[in-house]
Amino acid sequence: LLLIAIVPSLLAFSFWDEISFALSTFLDVHGVLGAAGADGAQFANNLLRPTITGVVVPVISIALATLVSTTVNVLRARQVDIRALVNKEACDLRLLRRAMFGMFGTRQHAGRRSRALTLLTAYVAQINRECHPGAIDSLEELELSGGIATNELDRLSAMMHGVDGAAVSRQGSVEVADDIISRLNCYRSDRVALLLTDFPDLHYIVLIALSVSITAAFLLESNQLANQYLNSIQLRSLFALLVGVFSATATLCLDLDDPFTGSFSIVKASMQIGDLQLCLQGDVREANAEAGEISKATRKFFRSIFGGPTEGGAASNDIKGLIQTRKNNGPNTPISAPKQVPTSDEELGPSSTRSRYGLLTTIYFHLLTGPTGSTVRALGDVAAWVTTIVVRRFRALLSWIRWRKWMKKRSC
Repeated sequence: LLLIAIVPSLLAFSFWDEISFALSTFLDVHGVLGAAGADGAQFANNLLRPTITGVVVPVISIALATLVSTTVNVLRARQVDIRALVNKEACDLRLLRRAMFGMFGTRQHAGRRSRALTLLTAYVAQINRECHPGAIDSLEELELSGGIATNELDRLSAMMHGVDGAAVSRQGSVEVADDIISRLNCYRSDRVALLLTDFPDLHYIVLIALSVSITAAFLLESNQLANQYLNSIQLRSLFALLVGVFSATATLCLDLDDPFTGSFSIVKASMQIGDLQLCLQGDVREANAEAGEISKATRKFFRSIFGGPTEGGAASNDIKGLIQTRKNNGPNTPISAPKQVPTSDEELGPSSTRSRYGLLTTIYFHLLTGPTGSTVRALGDVAAWVTTIVVRRFRALLSWIRWRKWMKKRSC
C-alpha cells in the first residue's frame, strides 16, 4: 500500500516535462486557440483560465472533498463498530460458557454439558472464520443460499427450552443463557450487516473521475510557455504533490475498505475468539471424559426407560456429523448451514415418530418443572455419583478377575 501512495508521485515528478509538452503540442495542433496564434493565447489568458480557476476547479474540489470525507468517515466508523461487536461477542461468549457450567456443571449433566459445549464450540469457530480474510465472500454466498441466520445458537436454545433445560442444576442460569443468546444473535446480525454493506463501484469511479478532472485542470492552467521554461521545477513539484495527494487518499480508502487487511485490520481483535475456541475444546474433552465414566450400556438402559429422543435427537446427529467431518478433514473445516429438522406430519412421514418425548420422559419433564423439581435434580446427582462409583468398582473387579486368571495360566 505504501508503494501505491509513493510511486505515482515519483512518476509524476519524473515525467512532468513529457506530459506538459505532450499536452501543449496536442492543444496547439487540435485546439482552436492554438490555431489562432497569439490571439488565441491572449484569449486563453483573459477568459479560459479565469473560468477554470474560478468556477470549474472549486466545484470539482468541493465535490471531491465531500465524497472523500464521507468515504473515510464511513469506512473508519465501520472498522470501529466491527471491532466493538467482536469484543462484545467475545465477552458474552465467555459469560455463556460460565452459564453452561451453571446449568450442566454436575455429574449427571456431563453428557448434556458435552453437547452444549460442542454446539458453542462450533458457533465460536464460525465467528472465528467470519473475522479472517475471505469471510465477506463466504457470507455473500451464504446470504444468497438463505442460510445466513442459521447457526448453532438455535439448537442450543432448543436444548434449554426442552427437557435438558428443565433438568438443569440452576434455573436462573437458563434465563441468563437465553438473554446472552439473544444478544449474540443481535451482535452477529449487526456485524454481518456491516461486513456486507460497502460503497458501490460507481462511488469509487466518481472519486477517480473527480481526481483526474482536477489533474487535467492543473495541466490546462499551467500550459503556458513562460511557466514551462521558467517555472519548470516549481510546476514539476506541484504536479507531483497533487498526484501524491490523490494516490495517498486512494491508498487510505483501499486500506479501510477491507476490514481484514492493512493498518486497520480487525484480525488482531479476533485472536481472543481463537483462544476461546481452544478453551471450549478442552471443556468438551473434559465433559466427554466425565460422561465416559458411566458405561454406554448404563446410559442406554436409562434412555430406554425414559424413552423419547436420544441425546438431543436431530441436533445430536448434527454434532456427531460435525465431529466426524472435523476428524476427517481437519479442525479448520468450514461448517455448512445445518439441515432443517422436519416439523410437520407430512415432513415426518408415516413411519416416523411424531411424539418428541415418550410417556416417562413427559412425566420426568413435569416432575422437574413442578414443586418437586429440586428433589428430582438432587436425586439425579446422587444417582449419577452412585452409578459412577459402582461402575468404577465393577471395572476394578473385572480387572482383578482377569488378572487372577492370567496369573493362574502363567503358573500352570
